[in-house]
Amino acid sequence: MNNNAVISNNANQDNFFGQLQRTRFQQFTESFPDTSLAPAGWIIDYKGELHQWNGTKWINLASNYVHPDYPLTNNPFQTDQTSGLLLLSQILTNSSGHVIKVAGRNLTNVDIVSIFLNDAIHSNTFTWSSDKIRTYIENLIGQSLTGALIYQPGGYIPSATKGSMTAPSPITSATIKTGMVWVITANGWVGNEPVSVGDHLIANTDNASNTTTNYQIIEKGIPDIVDATDSVKGLIQIATDVEAITGTDAVKAMTPRSTKAVLDAKIKSKTWQIGDGSSVTFPISHGWNTMNVDYTCYRNADNRKINLSCLPTSANDVQIDVLIPLTPNEYRITLTARLD
Repeated sequence: MNNNAVISNNANQDNFFGQLQRTRFQQFTESFPDTSLAPAGWIIDYKGELHQWNGTKWINLASNYVHPDYPLTNNPFQTDQTSGLLLLSQILTNSSGHVIKVAGRNLTNVDIVSIFLNDAIHSNTFTWSSDKIRTYIENLIGQSLTGALIYQPGGYIPSATKGSMTAPSPITSATIKTGMVWVITANGWVGNEPVSVGDHLIANTDNASNTTTNYQIIEKGIPDIVDATDSVKGLIQIATDVEAITGTDAVKAMTPRSTKAVLDAKIKSKTWQIGDGSSVTFPISHGWNTMNVDYTCYRNADNRKINLSCLPTSANDVQIDVLIPLTPNEYRITLTARLD
């Protein structure tokens, strides 16, 4: 076997409950290994039997515990339930704590209603009927309309004269409610405040009439927009490809084209086919002038992802090592690097 084909994991490994297939524990045939730096939980194969280091001594895992069998005298849950709701009502254990009896009872609709249904009060214990829930929601929606932003069709045409205000529709002030909102459809004035198409007029009190202090104006027009910053919305200039690649300009924005230019300049990736029927070591030259190279490898026959040893040997080269010779073009390996 190729002794260079070693993958080192300097971290915990989480297989998300996947199976370990075609694997072996480290074997020792003469004596137990040194445990001076070993944490509890290390498992080895010692003379054909699994042993675990518990932090103090080696435990022979071949001495398996056989759980005693305690047949249940009654188990209503061992067959399919065809009607009703079967609840666990009793569990009996012996002196060793093993379950020896399980009992249940059917919960009916009458039981559920009598235990939980109560339309009279708010409670964490009871529930309401569907009629009670519907009535409550309808009342809540009705109450929430007061103070909500309520769009008014037709828009709002402001006054053409500074210092005056045209009353919005509906004309009758008593019908204007807090939260009514109009989209301004022409340039003009709301009192001494200039407004433009697209601004919004919002009533902040009932019976607002045409009193300017009873309204809020939002969404100012383009002339009021300032240069954008990381905390203020506004106008912004597009960066060139060179500026995007340099990455020092803090006030210009990137486009899809400049983003692609940055990725092409900073991220390098290329795929090679490896395997010649005899070799277990494969030098690859990428020419990217970096030691920070990562890899992804797949077996061509079934597209299975393969972990192998990938060692940078210089700023422009890596060495691939495997345990057994590969057939011609058996693997495809993609190298990826991020350049500074």
